Amino acid sequence: MEQKKIHPILYIITKLEMGGAQKVCLSLFKKFSTDSKTAWLISGSEGHLVEEIKHHKNVILLPSLKREIVWKDFAAFWHIFCEIKKLKAQHPNLIVHTHSTKAGYLGRWAAWCVGIKTIIHTVHGFGFHDHQSKIGYTIAYLLERLTNIITTRYICVSSADIKIGLKKFPHFKKKYSLIRAAVDDLQLIPAKKEFTFDGSCTFGTIACFKPQKNLFDLLEAFKQVHFYQPQTKLEIIGDGTQRPLIERWIQKHHLTSAITLHGWQENPAIFMHNWDCFVLSSLWEGLPCAAVEARFLKIPVISYNIGGLTDIIEHGKNGYLCQVKNKALLAHYMTLVAQNNYVRHALGSYEQDLNAFTQATMLNLHQDLYCQSKK
Repeated sequence: MEQKKIHPILYIITKLEMGGAQKVCLSLFKKFSTDSKTAWLISGSEGHLVEEIKHHKNVILLPSLKREIVWKDFAAFWHIFCEIKKLKAQHPNLIVHTHSTKAGYLGRWAAWCVGIKTIIHTVHGFGFHDHQSKIGYTIAYLLERLTNIITTRYICVSSADIKIGLKKFPHFKKKYSLIRAAVDDLQLIPAKKEFTFDGSCTFGTIACFKPQKNLFDLLEAFKQVHFYQPQTKLEIIGDGTQRPLIERWIQKHHLTSAITLHGWQENPAIFMHNWDCFVLSSLWEGLPCAAVEARFLKIPVISYNIGGLTDIIEHGKNGYLCQVKNKALLAHYMTLVAQNNYVRHALGSYEQDLNAFTQATMLNLHQDLYCQSKK
């Protein structure tokens, strides 16, 4: 990638857990801190990815920046404000680029209060959605509507978020850019798979064990499939607060030999090579990077139709999409893939252009955007 001189950049994200927003944020930080030596990262002090990055001299970890604890938001805002103020004193043209919902609110307003001129926010799914209470939805929407006033640029990872932005926020059309969330494409080499006719089929998913990921719908659907196709298996990469509940569910339904919990893995592709189908049961997402990784590996995808999945999955061509919470239909498509190896092969081998999701493309587009902010 041709190196162009850009202004110093501060990235802000709520929590360094395993997820698409975190991977994108870290990829950008590593790239531009290496090339320009003037990139910084602010994050909460918790998360699986903290160990990977905490010793970097330009990383600032704030214990007060937490996703769930609202009363600490005032302290987090003050700490972010102070850090931005110190950096701006040394770098007057500092760019602030936020990721994730809470860091997006706190970081953008702290940047505005300090007098930052370029405030960018990447939308990995807006903070308001249909699975919130009316009060929760209204608060999140009004916060974003208000913060929209001080946001100089939005980066959307999916067309679904663009549609929401255009509908909900004034002047959004002039503010947004579409830049896909990249995956580690150089590590995602499809494995050659042989046809089998013994009824075996390995389903897999990657998810944090939290309510948003809705893993119990996937477990219930798999239980139905496994009843009729005893050779099927399910592998889950991930971890989180719901792990004890999930483990008890697996034991209760006598599926310990059929379901494997791998925990978080540094290189999920090693496990994904053994999967015949990727399944997602999340209630809401931006555009799930794990589904993109599956398509790079030529794995068919079955999912609830959420977020920007229609940008990557064409129903009946490289996977199946169904209505959220329709466990019966989810199980139906899983059964179809498990029973018919030819369908599985046709879905997996479907050719599509994934260049927009490569690291090189994402980094180039961000670099161009940052350069535009100098004008």
